[in-house]
Amino acid sequence: MASIDGSRFDITGASGSQGLLGPKSSWRAYILPRGAHASQDSTGSLITVDSTDAASRFAANDWFQAGLSVANIRKVSVSAGNSFSFAGAALTVSQNDRIFLIGTTQPTVTGGSATYRTPATLVRQRDDDGAALFSNSMITSNAEGLIQFWAATNFYDCIIQDGNQTNQASVIDLALGVVGGVSATGVAVFGETVTLSAAFGVTGHATFGDTVTIDGILGVTGWAFFGSSVTMHAQLGVTSHATFGDTVTIHGILGVTGSATIDGAVGFAAGISNDTGVITSSVAADTNSIGHILDTDEEYTAAGSILLEVRNNGTQKFRVGEQGELTSQGTILANQFVGAGAAEDVTIAGDSVTITRGSILVTVESGSTDDLATITPVSSGAGNAFLIVRAKSSAATVVMKDGTGNLILNGDFSLTHVDDTILLFHDLGNWIELSRSDNAA
Repeated sequence: MASIDGSRFDITGASGSQGLLGPKSSWRAYILPRGAHASQDSTGSLITVDSTDAASRFAANDWFQAGLSVANIRKVSVSAGNSFSFAGAALTVSQNDRIFLIGTTQPTVTGGSATYRTPATLVRQRDDDGAALFSNSMITSNAEGLIQFWAATNFYDCIIQDGNQTNQASVIDLALGVVGGVSATGVAVFGETVTLSAAFGVTGHATFGDTVTIDGILGVTGWAFFGSSVTMHAQLGVTSHATFGDTVTIHGILGVTGSATIDGAVGFAAGISNDTGVITSSVAADTNSIGHILDTDEEYTAAGSILLEVRNNGTQKFRVGEQGELTSQGTILANQFVGAGAAEDVTIAGDSVTITRGSILVTVESGSTDDLATITPVSSGAGNAFLIVRAKSSAATVVMKDGTGNLILNGDFSLTHVDDTILLFHDLGNWIELSRSDNAA
């Protein structure tokens, strides 16, 4: 569990024959998601706000209320641009009216009273994200008129009702935590554990402790030093040099205009960029050492999925598929021999074999001779591929059949010896013979 931000305020008002200010007990405060202000007068079924960002808070099927009157509760139909339409009777809305966002559950209205059932907020009774929730995100004031609650870092709206459940007031854009961001000029130094839930900018150098979790955007114009564990859920930009600790997990975009030094494992869920164009490994060049590993955090099994793509200014040039197949838009040049690696052992089953490599050694299904009519590549990207076929043993004969399955040959060919060889070309459907060599003698 983790600590979360909270807020507290008192509700007071005039009471008694002398109208003295006093606490209001048993009043209600509904904590709602952040709404928006109407940016112009309207009398129809369309409400306009100041920006696309503000309008995007209201999604189709969300319920809202214009101002404090419960007669102005409607359901959003479509949100587009900086406005949204709604179903039901037309509303008269004035510029600067607050449009309260409630959620996907329709409020219950009785006379002039409303119960805002299940607003789209999670409001807790104590300062921990595992603490009990307030039902309907509603807090009832105590004898001192106190309202207090805890929730995730964000902006919230609040509708306040009296003891008769009549709306009396509101609190707009109530901020919990540092929502709008933090900036520092010079040097920013943080302790052992740092969690940034909003935007943070440093115009000098930044040094962080052992554990750093960043949920907002971080920008550093100088050097940035991070501790042993860094988790980024947003974008990170460093205009000079960045040094990371043992484990770095980045779910946003990382941009470093100087050099980036990472001492341990790093995982990127989005992208990485640097102006030098160089990613350097400091792994010692021992036997079986690996300088760089590009890995996925889950297995790619869907046909056609791509493990790696290399682009030139946005244009795809080179790909590695889920089975390791390579697709290049240009010529692949090698200064040494190009080989298929170790040949794959396959056994005929029903005149067919399934292959994953470009060189195979075929074993008969049973007996001293067997037909081979169909060769099926596992990879969907095996088009325009080459295949070398040989027999696994000279003690059994593999007869490759012309025109029976997906083999197009210059007549049947019998592999009677381990040195017999045939070279095939795949055209996305069939294997076409290029050459054969009968070396049995």
